[in-house]
Amino acid sequence: IIADKCKGCTKCARNCPVGAISGTIKNPHEINQTACIKCGACISNCPFGAIVKK
Repeated sequence: IIADKCKGCTKCARNCPVGAISGTIKNPHEINQTACIKCGACISNCPFGAIVKK
């Protein structure tokens, strides 16, 4: 997650099927890379373009 772009809206975390994203409202979130299944749900749901696939 690109911290400068993340507004902490929680859309990514709410749409992650495995709960790999954590954070609080209005603060940049973090992805647990070990838990992430690379499905792309967070990328498609982020309205700020703050998540990019590595």
